Amino acid sequence: MAGEIFPPPRLLEGALRQSLARRAAGVTVRVVRVEADRAIVEVPHGGSAEARAAWNGPLDLPGRPALRLATRRTWGTLLKGKQWLRSGRPRRRGPPDA
Repeated sequence: MAGEIFPPPRLLEGALRQSLARRAAGVTVRVVRVEADRAIVEVPHGGSAEARAAWNGPLDLPGRPALRLATRRTWGTLLKGKQWLRSGRPRRRGPPDA
């Protein structure tokens, strides 16, 4: 069984870019990684406040139901973002099921 929490990264990136453009034109957006119900999105430091404001709430996606977003953290380095992303994964205990 599989499920998709987030849309494909390119679709998510475009929707985030459109949402942010309404508040701050010209701010670049790049989806770095998506895992389960978490994503890391790169924005320039000067655009982080606008991004947080634009991305807390529903996000309209073409041909899909609106996605409810909540920004959780802001980091200056990708390393800390990746650590946070990993912390959301379920941890395996013992050997995998056969």
